[in-house]
Amino acid sequence: VQPCVQPVGRRRSQVIGDRGARRKQLPSVMWPALTALALGLARPSLHQPAARTSRLSAATRSPAEQSVLGDFEMGLDRALVGTVKGAIDVLYRERDIPRFYVLETIARVPYFAFASCLHLSETLGRRDASEFIKLHCAQADNELQHLLIMEALGGSESFFDRFMAQHIAVFYFVFVSALYWLKPQQAYHLSELIEEHAYATYDGYLATNEAWLRAQPAPQVAISYYAKRGVDASGRGGKQLTNLWETFVEVRDDEAEHWQTNLCMASAPTDSVTECLVPES
Repeated sequence: VQPCVQPVGRRRSQVIGDRGARRKQLPSVMWPALTALALGLARPSLHQPAARTSRLSAATRSPAEQSVLGDFEMGLDRALVGTVKGAIDVLYRERDIPRFYVLETIARVPYFAFASCLHLSETLGRRDASEFIKLHCAQADNELQHLLIMEALGGSESFFDRFMAQHIAVFYFVFVSALYWLKPQQAYHLSELIEEHAYATYDGYLATNEAWLRAQPAPQVAISYYAKRGVDASGRGGKQLTNLWETFVEVRDDEAEHWQTNLCMASAPTDSVTECLVPES
C-alpha cells in the first residue's frame, strides 16, 4: 500500500443477460486457465529494445525516438486526443474551472489503468514491474490532488460536469487498459499527449489571468498538499502557497513533469524506471 500513497514531487526515483448460459458451453474449470493464458500472452512488455534515453526534451523527438512508435500509432493517438480536446473546449468555453475538473478526472485515468494491468501481470507471475507500479501510483496520487483542488474551487458543482467527467473516465479506463496490454509504448504516448495538453492549458490560463489569480487565496487542500511534499534536488516541494496563482504554477509544473516522464517511457522503455524520471523544475 505504501508505494501507492507516495505523492509525486519528492525523490523521483522513489517514485498505470446471458453470460451464465455462454459459460456453460465449456467446463467451469477451463475458464480460469483460458483467461490466464490469454492475459499471459498479452502481458505488457515494457522492456523492448530501444535506445536508452533519459531526461528527454518534451518539445522534440529524434528520429530514433520516433522509430519506437510508427507514424500510424502516433497519428491515431493525436487524433483521439485532438477529438476529445476539441469537444471539451467547445462544451467548456468560458468555464475554466469546470473544464479543469474534467481534464484532471481524465488525466489520472491512465496511471491507475497502467498500475492495474501491472498488478494483474504480477498475479500471473511477473516479478519485474514493481518500480513501474510505484511510479504510476505516485502519478495517480498527484493527479488526485489536482482533482481535489479543482473540486475545492467549485469545478464539480454541476451534475452535467460530473456526469461528463466520470463517464468519459470509465470508457477511457477500459480503452487505455486494453491498449496497455497490446502496446504499452503507445499507451504511454497517449498519456504523454494528454499531459502536454494539460501543461499548455494551465500555462495559457496563467498567462491570461495572472492579476486575478494573484488576488485569490489558495484553497486549503493545495496549501496542505504542497507544504507536505518533500523537497527534491531542484528545489521543488515544501512550499507555502499564498494565492491561486502559485497553486496553478505548481499544478502546471506537475503536468510538465508527467509529460516528460511519459515521453521517455513511450520513447525508450528500459530495465529501470529511474532512467525515465526527471527532477521537478
